[in-house]
Amino acid sequence: MQHANAPDRIEDGGSTMLDHRSGPADGTPFVLVHGIGVGLSYFRRLARLLAEHGPVHVVELPGFGRAPKPAHVLSVEEHATPVVALLESIGRPVVLIGQSMGCQVALEAALRVPGLVERLVAIGPVTDPDERSAPMQGLRLLQDVLGETPATNAAVFSEYARCGPRRYLATLPSMLAYDTDAAASAVRVPTMILRGSRDPICRRPWARRLAARLAVGGLVEVPGGHHNVHSTHPRAVASAVLHAHLGPRR
Repeated sequence: MQHANAPDRIEDGGSTMLDHRSGPADGTPFVLVHGIGVGLSYFRRLARLLAEHGPVHVVELPGFGRAPKPAHVLSVEEHATPVVALLESIGRPVVLIGQSMGCQVALEAALRVPGLVERLVAIGPVTDPDERSAPMQGLRLLQDVLGETPATNAAVFSEYARCGPRRYLATLPSMLAYDTDAAASAVRVPTMILRGSRDPICRRPWARRLAARLAVGGLVEVPGGHHNVHSTHPRAVASAVLHAHLGPRR
């Protein structure tokens, strides 16, 4: 996948988000928002496939990936602000794709500018309210690591190293506190909850409850996938993004 030599920089209140663009100029844009501690690299396989169908924007939120680290740690809501700015600069409805904490950021952005989101895809959303604690999430992360492929673990942990433990741990409370259930109940754009069938972080019971809250949308499961199903099963995820029917608004 070819990216521009230098990503676009989206500045907001002393923080900088990076926008890595690829694909054609025409077609419905795809905007990909990563999870806590990671960045561009673990989206590469999915982005390459989506770039066959339209322009792709893989963001790196402030303080993550190669984006400069702001002076203070941003909340989920603050991370959504540069994503909204990107959507406004694109100027036409996009397919907004979040993964893990990126689902929270994407939901928050879709609530603010619903007219700029054609549909929303939440891959492995967090956080299950029955498991909203750092120790439980650490346990679930360990369970997921044991099921992911070596290549995916290498991509994720190289990003964690780039982020650093301080920023990761400082961001974690906002991720745990964000009410994903309430956001899913409030969002009005067509929304797909997508999970790997073996994801220990976004477990099936909560994924079903979350999907039931949507005004329009539903749950799609990819057999055999874990939390980073977009990396290990990119073709199945791309197919779901491109072809899933989310049903009429109610």
